[in-house]
Amino acid sequence: MDSITGFIDRTSEVRGALKVDTWKLTNPKTGASFEVMASDDVSAWGLRPYFVVVDEFAQWKSTPGPKRLWRALYSALPKASDSRLVIISSAGDPGHWSHRILETAEGSDRWRVNQVPGPVPWISQQDLDEQKTILPEWEYRRLHLNQWTAADDRLTTVDDIRACVTLDGPQLPQPGVKYVVGLDIGLKHDRTVATVCHLDDKTVVLDRQETWQGTKDNSVRLEDVEAWMLETVRAYSRATVVVDPWQAAHLIQNLRNRRVRIHEFPFSAPSVGRLAVTPHRLLRDHQVALPDDPDLIDELVNVKLVETA
Repeated sequence: MDSITGFIDRTSEVRGALKVDTWKLTNPKTGASFEVMASDDVSAWGLRPYFVVVDEFAQWKSTPGPKRLWRALYSALPKASDSRLVIISSAGDPGHWSHRILETAEGSDRWRVNQVPGPVPWISQQDLDEQKTILPEWEYRRLHLNQWTAADDRLTTVDDIRACVTLDGPQLPQPGVKYVVGLDIGLKHDRTVATVCHLDDKTVVLDRQETWQGTKDNSVRLEDVEAWMLETVRAYSRATVVVDPWQAAHLIQNLRNRRVRIHEFPFSAPSVGRLAVTPHRLLRDHQVALPDDPDLIDELVNVKLVETA
């Protein structure tokens, strides 16, 4: 919008003919308009756009806001029969949700996909050599070679996740199998997640998973979690529950009163370190059996490992 305003100020032919607002440019005579929207905007529903440009798509955040904006824009296109969509982006992380849209587009005759490999011709080889020396390899490949590359701080890779997807859905309880239910409590911002697993030789099998999402105004109802846990523990051979006691003391007490075996696993710097290293190793060695669940896969490929002091 700053560029547009400057262009109008310097061009006498259009000066005064267009209305310029903070994020919108309008031609009062024709009603045609140009609007700039932030990637976390939630007011995009109900639009009937003729021409949509999605810029730097691979850099959009993986939070609900940008995904919601994408769905709003994409679902609005059929409202105008001659509408057009253009996605402009350099390469990003293959685990990012935009990469799945690229793969869909490549396999469809309704999309035109043009990918230009790098480096660009106007950057000298000397500058490229210096960039390659200083930047991490994965970032150099993204920014200068336009290659979709996972960052070094990822828990796992898309290829390793795909190799671990061997289940067609939730697994029914099996007699004689020892099950464990991992429970992580998140009341408002984080989700509460319960995961049923068992060990098959050296492979951790994810049998079943349930999530509860709270909001700023309404936290997760722990009585709902408790009811689900009781039903699941009984169904899966009286499984042991592993849980961090933080925010779950009353729930743990209630479950113990119902004779549920509880193993408390407090989250601390050393224990979180083990939680990071163990799934990294298991996923790398393809010793995890996962269901084909898009939300779970998206969550795993976007986990970052952060080393603190």
